[in-house]
Amino acid sequence: MSTTARSSTRSTSAARNEVIGMLKDDHKRAKKAFRDFENLDNDEECARLVDQTCGELTVHAMLEEELFYPAIREAMRDGALIEEAEVEHTSAKSLIEQLGSLSPGEERYAATFTVLGEYLKHHIKEEESEIFPQLARAQIDWEGLCEAMNTRRSELMEQFVPEAAAEAGSRGERQRTPEAGDGRRTQTR
Repeated sequence: MSTTARSSTRSTSAARNEVIGMLKDDHKRAKKAFRDFENLDNDEECARLVDQTCGELTVHAMLEEELFYPAIREAMRDGALIEEAEVEHTSAKSLIEQLGSLSPGEERYAATFTVLGEYLKHHIKEEESEIFPQLARAQIDWEGLCEAMNTRRSELMEQFVPEAAAEAGSRGERQRTPEAGDGRRTQTR
């Protein structure tokens, strides 16, 4: 194998690892947020955590729906997995929309966020145990996908999670965040 081919293979591998790592980091943050929510008893803290998490989930879902799923669809042995993931996104978006119309003091608020967490736990398990492993040797333009996802993430973070985008920007960090939605959160708590 030539030096150029080895270098290209390393670049492709690094880009694939970055894309998958970005999505897994989002998953970890989402799971942590749902665990943290269980320990909160202050409405203001709950609202802040729910808003942040829903914004990040919206960014994550949009990245997957707009860029990741279309890029991997042809490489998947089981296309039904992508279809299921998209249906799961639809359910999660519906729950996020419901949360936008509820207040932290309402009984359904905590229940809705908890159910969202249960949906996502299932979704994350399927992605990490069934979808990601199928991509180990997939012939995809990983470098292009990685660049597109990083660019789009920055745009979406400014739109859906402006506090986190500003904070990361002031620290000079690249944006990385979580999953479900395609609409802007209209209600602030």
